[in-house]
Amino acid sequence: METVVITCSECTKRFKGKPGLAGKKIKCPFCKEAFVVPKDLAAAAPAPAKVEAKKPIVFDDDDDPGDYGVTALDMSARCPNCANPMADEKAFVCLYCGYNTLTRTWGKTEKLVGHTTGDYVRHQMTAYICAFLAGFFAVLILFYDMVVPYLLDHSSWAEMFDAESLRLWFTVFSLFIFWALGMVIYKRLVINPTPPSLKKE
Repeated sequence: METVVITCSECTKRFKGKPGLAGKKIKCPFCKEAFVVPKDLAAAAPAPAKVEAKKPIVFDDDDDPGDYGVTALDMSARCPNCANPMADEKAFVCLYCGYNTLTRTWGKTEKLVGHTTGDYVRHQMTAYICAFLAGFFAVLILFYDMVVPYLLDHSSWAEMFDAESLRLWFTVFSLFIFWALGMVIYKRLVINPTPPSLKKE
């Protein structure tokens, strides 16, 4: 069933009613005052406000490099401490603030005393002595294994030093000493050839 919108002439409030009420006297349900319903309801009712249709929002999916003021996207590695760019992708120490991303510490600046030639000689002297002893044991092994058998008098008590087992054990013992001396030489001349740093007072 269709309804019409009636406007009260007293309180100007609107309410719904039956279509057959035009020209009749009715009571307003809001203000309780009686009034005559106009015959032309369309003219009596205020025209509804014209609602403009909203324009649909259109999103531009194109990635314009100028959107939001962004001109270029920088994806290079940056220091987590000062946000400055790192030297390259594999660098882990910031050249600006000295922050180490692996140890999460800052680099310290210390004044050190420069090393002289004498410092290097004293530091590496142990390696030189070990190298001399290693060479001495190498010559001793060769001499005992290859020359001594021909120098011994087989008719005297010195013949006991010509045993193969004795030469074998002497060689094995000398090789162990040779290996230990070689490790000292390697550590002092290759791994740690620089003397300990001395802080400047």
